[in-house]
Amino acid sequence: MGFSMNEHPLHTYLMAQGELGGFEVVVPLQNLEEPVLEVVRQPEKRNEDLLWKDAGCLGDFYEALKKHSIYTKAMRSLSFCTPIKTKINVPYLLIFHSPLELTVEARDILERLLKKLEIDLNVCGVSFFLKCKDTALPREKNILKEMLGKEIELMNPEKIIFFREVPKPEKIEPPPPINGNVIAFAGKPAITLYSLLEMLPGQPNVKEKGNEVLSICRAYC
Repeated sequence: MGFSMNEHPLHTYLMAQGELGGFEVVVPLQNLEEPVLEVVRQPEKRNEDLLWKDAGCLGDFYEALKKHSIYTKAMRSLSFCTPIKTKINVPYLLIFHSPLELTVEARDILERLLKKLEIDLNVCGVSFFLKCKDTALPREKNILKEMLGKEIELMNPEKIIFFREVPKPEKIEPPPPINGNVIAFAGKPAITLYSLLEMLPGQPNVKEKGNEVLSICRAYC
């Protein structure tokens, strides 16, 4: 810190404490025997990781997410993706792990599936667990679940359909089961289906998976 040996011991002590504590200590040097101390506290840095919690509408919510450290790091900000048209009070909210799971081919499968169920994709809400073209890290999943809960609160869908992330060989944790069991998420009924990427032509057991998904959705929808 470079203090001079001629400095008053109290001055030296207070300056050191100020540097450690994040504030400035102003000591008039003309009368160090009876110092008058003034503590100037530095303004607290705005915590942009908490802005999403106070959002009152979807537009504000998505703008707040863009500023969260999960989405500002690395290249994630460049692929941040939210629905083109925000929808509320939808009959169904379709949630994919990330935009990587909703390719052009996957969307074609989705449209064919919904057509068999007599559901118009245009009346459904679509969103992503991780709103960028990446994979969520294990340490990020709890906060992402909280964010998704807030988003569902703002969208207020009648029912939720999760499409699980396509399983990867290096993943240790097992993928969510596809059994048609209805659970509650954010106060709404929800089921989990295969990733649409698992239902692309050439993938194992495509026909069986398609029939299973169709059967589950007919019972649920």
